[in-house]
Amino acid sequence: MPVASIACAGVVAADLVFAVPRLPDKPLKYRADASALVAGGCAVNAAAAVARLGGRAHLMGAVGDDAFGAMIRAEMAAEGVDCATLTVADAPTARSAVLSAADGERMLVNHRDPALFAATPVIPDPFPYDGALADTRWPTGAAALLTAARAAGRPGVLDAEAPTDVAAAALAAASHVAFSEQGLADFIGLDDARAGLTEAAARLGKWVCVTRGPAPVLVCDGGAVAEVAGFRVDAVDTLGAGDVWHGAFALFLAEGLDEARAVRRANAVAALKASAFGGRAALPDRARLERFMRERDAWT
Repeated sequence: MPVASIACAGVVAADLVFAVPRLPDKPLKYRADASALVAGGCAVNAAAAVARLGGRAHLMGAVGDDAFGAMIRAEMAAEGVDCATLTVADAPTARSAVLSAADGERMLVNHRDPALFAATPVIPDPFPYDGALADTRWPTGAAALLTAARAAGRPGVLDAEAPTDVAAAALAAASHVAFSEQGLADFIGLDDARAGLTEAAARLGKWVCVTRGPAPVLVCDGGAVAEVAGFRVDAVDTLGAGDVWHGAFALFLAEGLDEARAVRRANAVAALKASAFGGRAALPDRARLERFMRERDAWT
């Protein structure tokens, strides 16, 4: 299979992650069972997934000229991610404090300086990538990348999280829109995911889906809403599971898989990632993914 290249644009952050028995419910002091400082953010996790699965990943976003920025660039270089398109901005690198509970649930507080998103990425012409992924946290970057992908006839996936009203241009340019439940409710104004997805497909006139954690992904191409089942694992750390899902989905589309198969395989990647603590510790390579799907007698 030819190696596909994916440009991943969006949030880049340093994540300080604490493993705790349960999420706190009172303003007290708590002791973590483990902790990790890792490169994180939507674009980082997606790009790492692309690289682990054998694709060529290109990271677009911004970091500060500080220790966190240096750490992120080093981690991504070790993953084989091309950071030539990563901007060093005159602002501190975004950072997050994350609590990851034993049942797989998490709590996250993020700070990112608006100056990190001041620049629009420079997209090479002709478009050199086989596919693109962007998220609504960087609306101008997402619009620029997905518009270029569309003009080149390449798949462009939008990770649509709330607020969606700032990302109208990106929603219009994407070939595929993958909503979170919160993002879909924000876009349509309905809490019913099936009804909301049907309305989103009609409004946007393109393939849409909504990811729902361990529940089946709902997909709609303008017809009836369908389900694509996931994989049951003992979830230990769900931080970034959605991000790696998007990266894997974009890669599989660029490799020529149809949407249903791309979703199914992305579900497996996200499930494996959530099976161990520590950022990308359990993010699979292609061989591990194939073994996992054979072991589960999955539809491949």
